Amino acid sequence: MTVERRKRDFKTQLKTKWADWGFIAVMLAVPLLNLLIFYFGVNINSVLLAFKENIGGETVFSLYNFQRLFKEFASSASVVNEALKNTLIFFFLSFIIITPLSLIFAYFLYKKIYGYKIFRFVFFLPSIISATVLTTLYKQLILPDGVISQLVRLVGGEVPLLGYLATEDTALWAIVVYTLWTGFGVNIILFSGAMSKLPEEVMEYAKIDGVGTWRELVQIIIPMIWPTVSTMLTFAIVGLFTASGPILLFTKGQYGTYTISFWIFDLVQGVNGVTNFEYASAVGLFFTLVGVPIVMTVRHFINKLVEIVEY
Repeated sequence: MTVERRKRDFKTQLKTKWADWGFIAVMLAVPLLNLLIFYFGVNINSVLLAFKENIGGETVFSLYNFQRLFKEFASSASVVNEALKNTLIFFFLSFIIITPLSLIFAYFLYKKIYGYKIFRFVFFLPSIISATVLTTLYKQLILPDGVISQLVRLVGGEVPLLGYLATEDTALWAIVVYTLWTGFGVNIILFSGAMSKLPEEVMEYAKIDGVGTWRELVQIIIPMIWPTVSTMLTFAIVGLFTASGPILLFTKGQYGTYTISFWIFDLVQGVNGVTNFEYASAVGLFFTLVGVPIVMTVRHFINKLVEIVEY
């Protein structure tokens, strides 16, 4: 009886284990298939596409797409040079202006300066409202007869006849201003979240010690929230060649507003109804190969810049 009972128990345990392993296998199958097909499969196919060329209906492997890209770089009137210049403008806007200012604004909100609730509402609003709604609102504000245009005229300024978004000299900068306004929300939320976890004893000690505002921010708060700061800086650097404003919603690349990411999007969607997946893949691969070493190098220096403070 004892032997038979042990056999039954063993079979029961074995069935339970197989059932558990089967459940785990089924649960892992979907994400693994998703990873293999939509990540590895798509990326490997994109790399192969970059080296493909269609000649007389036949597909051959060559460096034609890269040669075409380098020729466009050599042409002063090419779209790629315009797109690269605009992309770098958006990158520096994010890295040099938005990220540092977000940190400063988050500090002011943390210190609860006079009117901080109003500032918090203004900065967080773009993160809550749909981008389509915001761009539509912004377009209305900067129309030739819009509120902002009327204010510009009141102070003696000139407004483009067709509006800021339909004039080549002002279209890009109108989008830059919009990006500047809407770019603070997420950064401020993350910085504010990190600051809210700072020990009150440390802040009280700094206050008793007579530490000033600037010194408190630079020497106490930034080192203590450096993991968050370094992460945000890394995210900004990753956008070196992908930084872009809402070009599709504003100008669709017209009036000198192309960026690298929107140009690739345009190649994939089809310029004048003609798609060019191979060339788009080559452009993406080239900027990835150039950008990855730069990002990794800068990230290394960012991590070494400030010693992380544990608390």
